[in-house]
Amino acid sequence: MTVRKFRPPNRLASLIKDKGGILAQDAIAAAEVGVESLRESSMAALDESLAEIERRFGKSAADRAAEPFEVLYHLASKVIDVSLFVTDAGIDKAAMSLCGLADSCAEAGAWRWDAVDVHLNALKLLRAVGAELPAAQRDAMLQGLYQVSHYRPDEA
Repeated sequence: MTVRKFRPPNRLASLIKDKGGILAQDAIAAAEVGVESLRESSMAALDESLAEIERRFGKSAADRAAEPFEVLYHLASKVIDVSLFVTDAGIDKAAMSLCGLADSCAEAGAWRWDAVDVHLNALKLLRAVGAELPAAQRDAMLQGLYQVSHYRPDEA
């Protein structure tokens, strides 16, 4: 009995060997230009999302207790989606913590307004001066938000 080996053609390997295309550095430069073109609209969407969170869930929101938990989670996830251009400010991490808080509130079936208010204040501060804060201060703030969002009153 003879064994025959069969190797199907590898399309990726053949594309790599073919001449043509663009250099990796040119592709990276083009990608950066493409991403940069999204800066203005992303920053506007970020500010709109933060304003919507404040309008619906801030201390002065008249009917904030009637808002569904899912709405806060959705709005906070929109902040994460558009925070690419401010990753050095910590807004994305604060919004992730707010998503975690919305989840824990949904599980408990009750709002923890003190924790929501702390998160909203932190988001405003990080949006205003987050990138200018020393990294240690920003990290301490984010760690505090994480602890607040994962605090379980029934387990204390």
